[in-house]
Amino acid sequence: MSDSRPLGVAVSGGSDSLGMLYGLAALLAPVKLVALTVDHGLRTGSADEARQVKSHCRRLGVCHETLFWDDKPPVAGLQAAARTARYNLLGSAAARLGLAAVLTAHTSGDQDETLEMRRARSQSDVAPGLAGIPHATLFDGHMWVLRPLLGVNRAEIRDFLRQANVDWIEDPSNIDERFERVRVRARLKDQPADRRGLGSEDIVVARSLLARRAAAIIDGNCSLETGDTIRMKCSPGEDADVVVAVIEALIDLCGGAGRALDRRGKATLADIASACIGDFDTNGQTITLGRCLIRRHGRELLIRRESRGIEELVLAPGSAGVWDGRYHIRNLDQRAHLHVVGGGPEGITPLFRRDLAVEPLFKDMHEELFGGFSCRRLIGRSSRVLPIHELPLAQALTGLVDTDLLPECPWVNLKVKMTAIGVNVL
Repeated sequence: MSDSRPLGVAVSGGSDSLGMLYGLAALLAPVKLVALTVDHGLRTGSADEARQVKSHCRRLGVCHETLFWDDKPPVAGLQAAARTARYNLLGSAAARLGLAAVLTAHTSGDQDETLEMRRARSQSDVAPGLAGIPHATLFDGHMWVLRPLLGVNRAEIRDFLRQANVDWIEDPSNIDERFERVRVRARLKDQPADRRGLGSEDIVVARSLLARRAAAIIDGNCSLETGDTIRMKCSPGEDADVVVAVIEALIDLCGGAGRALDRRGKATLADIASACIGDFDTNGQTITLGRCLIRRHGRELLIRRESRGIEELVLAPGSAGVWDGRYHIRNLDQRAHLHVVGGGPEGITPLFRRDLAVEPLFKDMHEELFGGFSCRRLIGRSSRVLPIHELPLAQALTGLVDTDLLPECPWVNLKVKMTAIGVNVL
């Protein structure tokens, strides 16, 4: 590992996370680890479980913190809401404690279950989601989450813990058939082990190559024009899949939508790409897609946010928020509210005001102080969740709009292997 900062270790008290904690403690000095337990408060005994984790950490000499989810849990989508809250809490802790990354104990079984669920929903055998759970993911543009146990199965981890005389907590939700993952896990028991996770590594390699090729086009053929408009020059004969990836990334960047294009949108996107690299005569064609206005002139595309659906953001003193899915803004004033509205010739760039005074739009989109607030350009959904194999494309987008580069992954090549004879690093 090239980063000297300590690592966060997400530990619930179950066998997987305790195995990771004890395995890492055998590799690294205790001061290099900080154990983090999220108490969702969803069942009786969760506080006792957090205290049990703390006792394990005392035994190992590792610092431990419990993080609490204080929000009222939703009636529907509980597991998804808890997962989002968990990563938000871990991200806040990582920033506060100065951690290099946070490690989670996803195993090969988790990967198999995830792929099985995504295949059931996928319309394609090579859909991006079938790359599975990445070995590393960047959250909110600052926290790397690493998953060193994706190649390890739960039985190996439990054998390792038994040899170390370590008891673990059994989470009752792991056998609750109300949850889809539990039902999928039961089905997978009857599936041959060599069929699970089939093809996911090939998709990761293909997505990584696609991201690098798309990044090269953004670096060489795209530019930021005035008014948040992106100009893209297309070359005849360019690979259609790469051109589609570039245009989709630019729509994500300029539109700020929270979700990817649907099936119809993707079909329209493929038509646009074909026209740009083919011999179709559609000069002056204009369409809206993904909250963007797209104009085609020959082999050039002009892409910008469409001028509707842009709402005002009001930030209380000292608070922060995201405006239009495209800018992260923090109100640095401790007394006055900050209003963010659409401005500029097209009404799509941010203008800031307090009371009746409208402050001019600053030119530099880095996160810099200006008039009592800071403003940072986001790069679409990659600013929230970014698999490591998509990093080259995301970095090209940061260069295009002149915002800060994303942090490189600090520990790409680590895998911890739990075996009956100890811990090895591969």
